[in-house]
Amino acid sequence: MTGTPKTSLARLAFWSRNMVAIKDDGMDWPGFSYSEAEWRRMRELAEPVADGTFRRFVLANAVIFLIIAAVGIACIFLPLANLLFPVPAETSGLQFALLLAACSLLIIGLGLPLSMSAASRLTVDARMLGRLTPQPADDALASKIAWQLQRITLVMCGLLVPGMLLFIAYDIDGGPLLSALKWLGAIIVLLSAAGLGQGIRRKRGGDVDR
Repeated sequence: MTGTPKTSLARLAFWSRNMVAIKDDGMDWPGFSYSEAEWRRMRELAEPVADGTFRRFVLANAVIFLIIAAVGIACIFLPLANLLFPVPAETSGLQFALLLAACSLLIIGLGLPLSMSAASRLTVDARMLGRLTPQPADDALASKIAWQLQRITLVMCGLLVPGMLLFIAYDIDGGPLLSALKWLGAIIVLLSAAGLGQGIRRKRGGDVDR
């Protein structure tokens, strides 16, 4: 991330720390793949991230994002719902699902990068910053990760959110194929959550910060 503040490089290091731990545990997140050169660089970036620092980052990111989501629901979703659908009983499931999907896209699409950036600034320390050295390929790697996050957000908000709501609202029986896809979506979400938890563990034994 040449020419950019080291706090931006720290955010990339925190992401790398999580993904490297997931890979080392034999897991992967669908939609997040990297070349061998990118994995090597991510391992270099992950190395200075101590366990305690990473745990603080994960906690701070979760808290900040929840605050952003709560503000988004209170200030965007609810006002729009009241404006567009003044009579809830007359609101169709499709209308509600589309509004929720659009608001989710806005809140997650803007909120997650903001929460990650804020959490990086709050939790990174001088020791970690001192060990992070920018490389020319860091900008391309950061751009790729940003696109991956945007893409998975589009999939979740554009398909999963309205799809699941409509299945629930209309009690749709989609047959074995769609039922399997619903279970697959739930499993992907659970694996993603588990993967984030795995990222907090040390790649090597011990619990003492390096």
